[in-house]
Amino acid sequence: PLTPQAYREAKWLEEVLLRECAGRSLLDFYEGEERSTAYGPALVLHEKRAFPAFSPSPEITEAWVLGALRLLYGIGEATEMRLKFLGYRTLRDLLGHPRWAWQAERILQALERRDLPALIQHVTRWFPVSHPISLSLLGLLRPEELVFLDIETLGLYTEPVILIGLARLEEGKIGVTHLVVRAIHEELPVLCLLEEELEGAKALVTYNGRAFDVNFVEARLRYYGLPGRLDQPNFDLLPFARRQFREFLPDCRLETVEKLLCVERAIDIPSALVPEFYLDYLRERNVGPLVAIIEHNRQDLLSLALLLRKFWEELVVRGL
Repeated sequence: PLTPQAYREAKWLEEVLLRECAGRSLLDFYEGEERSTAYGPALVLHEKRAFPAFSPSPEITEAWVLGALRLLYGIGEATEMRLKFLGYRTLRDLLGHPRWAWQAERILQALERRDLPALIQHVTRWFPVSHPISLSLLGLLRPEELVFLDIETLGLYTEPVILIGLARLEEGKIGVTHLVVRAIHEELPVLCLLEEELEGAKALVTYNGRAFDVNFVEARLRYYGLPGRLDQPNFDLLPFARRQFREFLPDCRLETVEKLLCVERAIDIPSALVPEFYLDYLRERNVGPLVAIIEHNRQDLLSLALLLRKFWEELVVRGL
């Protein structure tokens, strides 16, 4: 819950930003441009910054998948232990088994093709989404094929999207893009640009995005009668965070978890105040409150990337 002290601090920050940003535009603070769409213009902001190297590898995926005999229908924990005792330690070993060979071959073919959707279907049928084997599937992708996604909205599902944040990794850097709804009528152009920005993405990385961000965007697309879907595989890090941190953190909000990554936010507001700050931006005709929202979203994306890197490194070293 938002404490009175946190509210006062956020409103003090807003007053400072209103003074500093008076008479200025977002392009005075960020690189970007206005892009045209069939439904009108939209503002796109972008930046790049250094980011620690992150190298998922298919070898890690293979190690987890090949050793998971429970991916086969009819094999539970007891049967898996018995098969491994008999020398069937991997799915490849089961290719010589009279009962399990055909199922093992189907998964091995998907692994050889790097068929991520098929493997996700196999894994989520028998393992919880927070299990390390789910995260291990990330190794089938190159870092640049991932898109980190985080949105800001005016409220729950019937309210507009006001900002879409995206980030991509590329050779020791992270590129952050913001699609900004400067006025409510620009929500549709921003949603149209999202499809363009997701071109080439093989998977999304989100935080509670499976329940919120993806569903919200799809609902807004349907509201405008557009057919688009965010159907890329979604690596939602919230279940992994709950699995690892729920015993010793008061909650698993991203703002709480990122403290373990030594993240310090210079300009930030509580998520609960994003709608209020956006309405203040519209009323005051001053980009100050909107700058606070953009900075909040940018740090969410950076923290999301750092958290994914942490989870992957732990998966490689000792498992989650």
